[in-house]
This record gives sequence, structure tokens and C-alpha cells, in this order.
Amino acid sequence: MALACNNEADQAMLESMMYESPMVPVDATAENDGEEHYRVIANPYYRRLIEASVSRDGNSCESNQPTITGQCAEIVGVITQHQVDRPTDNHALLKAAAQVHKIHGADFYTQPKTQFREAIQAAGLIPPDDIEADGKLRRFSSNGKKSDLAGWYVLHEDGIPAGRYGDWRSTTTYSWRADIGRPMSAEEEAAHRARVKEMRRKYEAEKARRHSEAKTKATAIWQKAGPAPDNHPYLVRKRIKSSGAKLYKDSLVIPMRTDGDIHSLQFIRPDGDKRFLTGGRVKDCYFSIGNPRSAVALCIAEGFATAATIHEMTGYPVAVAFNAGNVGAVAKAMRDKYPGLPLILCADDDVQTEGNPGLTAATDAAQSVGGLLALPDFGIDRPAGATDFNDMAALCQAESVRQAIVGLFEANAEKLKTAEVSQVSGVQASNDGLFTDTFKEAGEVSEVSSSAGNSIPAESERPAYRIFDDLFEHGGAKYQAGVWHFSTDKDGNLFQSWICSPVHVEAVTFDGSDNNFGRLLRFKNTLGRWREWAMPMDLLRGAGDDMRGELLSMGVEIDPSAKARNLLASYLQAKAPKRRMRCALQVGWCDDSFVLPDAVIGPKASGVIFQSGERGHDEHTMGGNLQGWQAEISARAVGNPLLILALSAAFAGPMLARCNAEGGGVHFVGDSSTGKTTLLEAGCSVWGGPNYRRSWRATANGMEGAAALFNDCLLALDEISECDPREVGAIVYSLGNGRGKQRAGRSGNARAVSRWRCFILSSGERSIATTMLEGGHRAKAGQAVRLLDIPAARTYGAWDKLHDLPSGTAFSDAIKRASVSHYGHAGRAFLEKLTRDSRDFCALLERIKDLPVLSADGGEGQDRRAAGRFALLALAGEVATEYGITGWPEGEALKAAAEGFRVWRAMRGKGNDERRQILEKVSGFIERHGSGRFSDADATNEAPLRDRAGWWKERNDCREYLFTAEGMREALKGFDFNRALDVLQEAGALPAPGADGKRAKFYRIAGQGIKLYPVQADKLGGDHGA
Repeated sequence: MALACNNEADQAMLESMMYESPMVPVDATAENDGEEHYRVIANPYYRRLIEASVSRDGNSCESNQPTITGQCAEIVGVITQHQVDRPTDNHALLKAAAQVHKIHGADFYTQPKTQFREAIQAAGLIPPDDIEADGKLRRFSSNGKKSDLAGWYVLHEDGIPAGRYGDWRSTTTYSWRADIGRPMSAEEEAAHRARVKEMRRKYEAEKARRHSEAKTKATAIWQKAGPAPDNHPYLVRKRIKSSGAKLYKDSLVIPMRTDGDIHSLQFIRPDGDKRFLTGGRVKDCYFSIGNPRSAVALCIAEGFATAATIHEMTGYPVAVAFNAGNVGAVAKAMRDKYPGLPLILCADDDVQTEGNPGLTAATDAAQSVGGLLALPDFGIDRPAGATDFNDMAALCQAESVRQAIVGLFEANAEKLKTAEVSQVSGVQASNDGLFTDTFKEAGEVSEVSSSAGNSIPAESERPAYRIFDDLFEHGGAKYQAGVWHFSTDKDGNLFQSWICSPVHVEAVTFDGSDNNFGRLLRFKNTLGRWREWAMPMDLLRGAGDDMRGELLSMGVEIDPSAKARNLLASYLQAKAPKRRMRCALQVGWCDDSFVLPDAVIGPKASGVIFQSGERGHDEHTMGGNLQGWQAEISARAVGNPLLILALSAAFAGPMLARCNAEGGGVHFVGDSSTGKTTLLEAGCSVWGGPNYRRSWRATANGMEGAAALFNDCLLALDEISECDPREVGAIVYSLGNGRGKQRAGRSGNARAVSRWRCFILSSGERSIATTMLEGGHRAKAGQAVRLLDIPAARTYGAWDKLHDLPSGTAFSDAIKRASVSHYGHAGRAFLEKLTRDSRDFCALLERIKDLPVLSADGGEGQDRRAAGRFALLALAGEVATEYGITGWPEGEALKAAAEGFRVWRAMRGKGNDERRQILEKVSGFIERHGSGRFSDADATNEAPLRDRAGWWKERNDCREYLFTAEGMREALKGFDFNRALDVLQEAGALPAPGADGKRAKFYRIAGQGIKLYPVQADKLGGDHGA
């Protein structure tokens, strides 16, 4: 679709300009009164398009077009905000405009409206039939009902079309911008931001107006409404009481409040149909059932019927959040309003809804406010449609609801009190119990706390252990905080021993195969802060020195006496807690949750904990904020393919398992001070701070341990020259294969093999092959495709675009500063989305592999494997962009991956690495020894040669080398001999085997018969002429 121009260059320019901005609508009312009445385009993109069509000779369009007449005015007349003077070549401009319309049709002018309507529909809303692009906020029915006006939009079509739209009912808003097929210029970006700001201002103003009107109306309706009878059809069907609801006409009315003020109302009709008051506020609003002031706990639920059921079954007060999207806001409001009251998030288990919004929202809210998470349990025969506690009460015994909530609270009451006293944050629980994520510094406590009862065991109860979290006084005696052992001596005298500072055994941990058991310990360190550690039970082996060392390093104070050491080990094993937790021994995926050393992310995160025998894991740390990372690192990646590849590599780690892809990575090669290390630091900032990056300075055994630490994540290795070149090849194979060495245990039996799967970012001044050659080893093809060499030689070192910085060095310094200021947030935000994304990523990866930009063009299997790795980088980067993490334009990561694949192939060359290496090896052998170890086979008087490798003959201006068997094997040393001969044959350098199946041919040299391998030198790729 293009104008007819004089050459291909003009044609391409026209096509690019056509898509820089879709057209504004045709003005069908233009007057048919001669050229002086024609109006030309105020839109700069359209004007440039028209001017380009006549830029060469004023008549570049098809010459057989008719003279512009009044009929053409309907084609070229355009609605514009400003009228411009007619240029001298107006006739040609109008002629070109007619041609545009002829080729593209009316749809060319209405494309942005179509795109905008499709975007509204993709958001789950029913778009209006007619879209107005006048910059005004307009409303429409988003659910198809004539009386509904919950949908709204604002669309600007001047310049680059952009708009916003949403739904008052769900409080969701979306932004949209037309796809113009290229990045925006600085001026366009500024104009676009200004339009978005104006649209947001209009939206906020309209929202405030609607909220104000709804608030006034809600108050009036609530005052008119009367008490709701308990025989209302909805209440009867749900088997609940009115619980403070009123009746207005035939509908139940539920007030939506914040701090006593009514902002809106929810109406529930007799048939159960629910709707909110038009224009009313939802966010942060709630309805209380019961009195939280005198309660022991406060529940939070989504719907009114669920909340009423919970209140009637438990007696606990309940806050109604009205929908899943508001649960988090209401939970935070309740925490702020009642800081000392335990919160129980009573989730809707929407198993049949994608993403399970009810459970997801309640889980996130429980984690953010330190609450318990209660789930309805319908047993194994769960009927379709059962989701909440009201359904549970109807299908199961009413007592089961009470047990699910009250039992959960009572089982965790003491822990919640401890958390409250110690100001522990991040407390969560499933129906199995409670766990803590992060800890704040303990507040001031009284020096001596009196016993509420006789906590000192009687003689008949000894031996026994007691734990005092603070200084404890009983019977005039004072007991310092900690774990105590109470016993009797051989004469029956009572005595007690202090073992250590407070350590609670919270749960039994074990992996999914009933192995690797441990104990979840909660303890107070020297600074008075509560911490948690999942301790492997094998640390108690022998004298338990390893266990005590870890506890001491984390701040537990332990009596150094031999008796106390023994008692500590006994205490930790004295009684296994009833609570059970799944432990993960590595960072990475555990079913559908992702485990980090300090957090577990995913919809079922509450049942999993990271267990390690080591106290310190300082890789996955956090600093700064996500917004800073996006502005100072991610935004600067646009236009810099290598930086986008580095960041995409960081996101690719968790994608490996979701795509069933093998491990591997990329190796940035380049001169010193070009930005290679900066690329690694940027990639590391996705997951952690300065301690995340590792060095190549390690043995193969040590590298196994490092890889296991970064399972399912990014492994960044800086400066390959620091590694022993003799070990590089083994390390590359090991890292890519994801398996460590097979080792024997003390009894001689095979020990468990370490396993991992990670994406590798590497850097160095030398390639993998060059480094291995220094150690006397040839790089094999399998090593080359596991770690792909990418030259860091762009316009400014590793960079193409400096983003207003004066030099490549300044750009590198800016990325380095940002990497130590904002880190660790992007990876976790990515996991929050990925763990809840159930798409088939394998299929998505295959679609990217099939794109032409990543085609191997009939290359070898190694080319296809490399293309697959770049496709994975493209997928990871695009998914991160889709999740709103990177802020890149759509397709940016794909373009960077395609560029990476291109430069990799340019550096390596097409074809099979091993085949090329064989040909180069034989060619190099001839270059080194062609004169010294070969001689003319037809010479009559030849001098004897030492270490003869063969002879040569002249064949049609090309030299043929006749290798002896020993010479041929020497030339092919390091390769499988028969496979190498096959490669030489495929290249045309060696003839096919004879009838006897042998490749060596019979020759008579100096009167003697001998079998030799004839190699055509010109087929090897080198210069080996006569």
C-alpha cells in the first residue's frame, strides 16, 4: 500500500510516513467551489506525506489522475483544529491526497478509532458504537444495558492518537496510544505526556464530581430506607440475618463507609443481583458487622452474605470489602484503625476463575498487614460454584465454618501476641498456621514481667523445658529471657539451667519426598529482633557444632558449657511441633511458588519456606525502589540492544523451567573499559545488589556451588581471564548441563548430584574458544552453543544510544550508580506476575522461534540452538514488558534479541562449528608443515624428510596433499577420526571410500606402493596453492 513514486527510496519513505500517524476523518462538507476553497492538512505527519509525494518534480503521482475538481474536495477536505494557508503547489498536494484515498480507502482515516474500540473490547468492556475523538470525557454502557453509563473514555486524535478509558463500576482505568510503527521523537513524547496529563486531570475531576454527587444521593437514600426484614428472599436463601442492612423499595441496601461517612451504597435485589450506586466510590470503603472495639480478632471478607455468615458463626466482627480488588485497601485501613487487633482474611476461593482473584487478593492482604489467612474447605466432593464461607455453611455443618476461623485464630493466638509485642511485621498464615517474613526492631518492654500463672514446672513435671521471651519473675526468683531446662538431681533437689536466649521451635520442615527434615526456629537475637531460620536437622549430627555456630552468628546467645550444648540439641528435638511446612533447599521454583532466601512468592507461598544450613544469603537483597530502577536503568536500555539483552537475561532465569528450556547464556566479549562489566551489573540489579555478581575466579567444584545458589535465576560471571583456562571448558559444560560431578560418599556409595538451571551472563576480553586455547584445549561445538559469544563493540563501546549523556564512559557510570541504588525489586515484581500466569510459555517460545528475524536460514543444528536461546531472551523481555516491569515499547526485546543473533552469527560464521574446526585444523596443519613434512610425489631425487606426513601432487593448478595414516591422524588429533574423514568428504576435500570401504588410496611413490589419504587443499578454505 503506497503511492506511486519515481524510485524505491521515495516509495519506502512514503510508506513509513503513512504509518507515523493515522489520518483524521474526512470532512464531507467541504465546499465544491474551486481550489481557493480547498483546505490542506494541519496535521504535520499528513502534510509531510503529501509533500514527500511531490518532492522530486511536483508530479510524482500517477500522471493519469484527473485534475482536482469539486468532487475531490470531499476526498481531501479534512477536519483540523487549525486552518493553514494554501501552498503554491496546492494542486499537487491535493492530487497526492486523492491518490492516498484511492489506494487506502476510508479506513485509512478511521484506523485509530478502530484500534481504540478494539482496546476497549479487549479490556472486557462493551465499546460504544460511535467513538468521538474530541478530547472530551464521554460515557457509555460497558455491560450492554441501556441504563448503564459506567464506561467512559477520552480520545485525542491530533498528532499521535492517544486516549484513556475505564469503568466506574470496577474502578479500572487503562491508557492507550496508537501504534505508529516506530519510537516517538522527543517532541512527540512531550506532546503525548501533556495529553495524558490532561486526560488524567479530566478523569480525576469527573471522578471527584461523580463521587460527590453519589455521596449526597447515598446519604439521602440511606435516611429514607427502613429496617430490612429477616424474611427478605435474599437473606432467606443465604440463611443469614440482616446484620444492619436496610431495605429500599425491594432491595437490601448496604452502606459503604470510611470513618463513619457514607460514600456509596450497594443494592442487592431479591434475586441476588447486585449493583453499586452510580458514580459512587468503592476503594477503601467497607461495611462493619459487629463491634471491633471489644473483639479479640477482626475478620475481613469480600461479600455481605459471606461476612454475615462469618459473624453469626464466630461472633467476630467482620469488615465487608465488597470485591476482591478492595480487600487489600480495607485490610490496610483496618490495620491502621485497629493496630493491636489480629486480622483474619477470610478468602473467597475462586478456583474456577482465572488467577483465583479472591484467594490472590486475600493472600496478598494477609502478607501486607500481618494477618491470618482462612480458606473455606469443601472436601474432596466440592460442587461447582462453591467459593466462600457462606457456601461452606450451606454445604457443610455450620460448626465447620467456626472451626476453620476460630480454630485457626486460637492455634496462632500466642504467636500473634508475640508478634504484636515484638512488632513483627509480615505475619501470614494458612489454615495450617502462621509464619513471618520480615522483622522490625523490638519495642521497649518492661524489665520484669510477672507470671500470669505457675509457669515453673512442678517436681512431678520435670524434666521439662520452658521459654521466657522476657525477664520473668516467679516466687521471688528472676529468670532471664531464654530457654530453661528444669530438672532434679540424684538427691531429688530441684534445679534449673539456662541454655540460650529465646528460641521457639515453630514447625517441622521437610521436602516433597519426605527427606531433608528440619525445624523452623523463631528466635530473638542480641539486638532484640525476632528472626526465623529453617534449620536442617543434619546440623545436629555429632556434637552439633555446626548448628551452634549458625545460631551464634545470627545473634542467639548460648551458654558455652558442655551441659548447655547437649541440652540445646536435646531441646530442639524434644517434641516435634504439629505444624508442617514444605521446605525448599534451593532458590527457585517449588511447584507453582518461587522461593528466595528471604521470601516465597506465589499463590501458595504460605506453605513453603527456604531451608539452608548456611546463615548468610546476601545475593537477593533489595535497595531503592522499582520506580528508580525503571527510570535510571530500564529506560536507558531503549536503543541499546546489549543492555536490553542483559536485562532480558535476568528475567530469563525463571522462564527456563516454564519453557522447558536448557540452561546456558551469553558471553560479552570486548576490549577493556567498554562497558562489559556494566552490562552484568545492570542484569544483576534485577535480582540483587553489589553482592549478586560473581567472578570467573573459581574452580569447577566451586562454580557448582555458585550455580546452585542461583538456580532458576541469573548467574553473572565477570572476567573470564581470571579463571584457569584449563578448567573453562569443563565449567561451561557443567553450567549449561545443570549437573555437578558424581561424587562418592564416605561409604563409597554415590552421593546426590547437585542440580540447577540458570541463565548465565558472562564477560571477558577473550572469547570462550580463545581462553580455552590458552589452556591447551580446543573449544568444542557444544561449549560454543552453551555460552554464546557476543561482541561488545557498538557505537560507544557497549552502547548505541547515550540518552543525553556526554560519553560512553558517562553512560556506564550512570548505570553503575543506579545498579547500587535501585536493585532487587524488578525480579520480585516479575515473579509476582509470573507465578500467577498460567499461559503456555512453551507455545509462545515456539512462535518467537518461527519469526523470520530469528531464522537460522537453513543453518546447522547449532545455529538453531543459538536462535532458540535468543528467542528465550526475547520472550523474557517481552513478558517483563507486558507485566509493566521494564516500560519498554512492545517489541523492543525482540529487536534486541534479533540483533544479538545477527552479531553472534557474524562473529562465528554460519554452519557447524565442529565441521569448520576440522577443516581449519587440516588447513592449519598444511600451512605449518606443507614444505617441511611433505614433498613432491613425482620427484625422482628427493631428500629424505624427518617426521614425514606425506607427499603432494599438482592437480589442475591446485595442490593435492597425500597424507600418510600417521600424518592424517596427527592432523585430526582431538577429533573422532572417522567423523573427521566424513567431514572432509562432505567438503569435497577427500574422495568417497572405495569398494573396500577404505578412504586411503593406493599410490606408487618412488617405486614403492603405499596407501595415502588424498586431500584437495583448495576445498579446505585456506590458501594452499602450488
